[in-house]
Amino acid sequence: MHEAVSQCFAAYPFKKGSAYERFNCIALAHQHYGPAAMGPGYGLITQVDQASLSIGQDVDSGALDLPEAETALHWVTIKAQQAAQYPRS
Repeated sequence: MHEAVSQCFAAYPFKKGSAYERFNCIALAHQHYGPAAMGPGYGLITQVDQASLSIGQDVDSGALDLPEAETALHWVTIKAQQAAQYPRS
């Protein structure tokens, strides 16, 4: 799975015009390997994938520039990490 995701980063650099393709490639790799490979955080990872796809669309359409997108991705990742550390009861 790590190799498949790494290939996504290599094939689709994070730039306008390929951002959505990059995140789609990553999401498809996660989906292909599924919960067995991803472990108990699979649900959170799929949520991050969905948020990343949205951010990728915004980059490609010009609604977000790269610094704004990087900030948004960082925020999504931090929120997912917090959710994983402190799950709701």
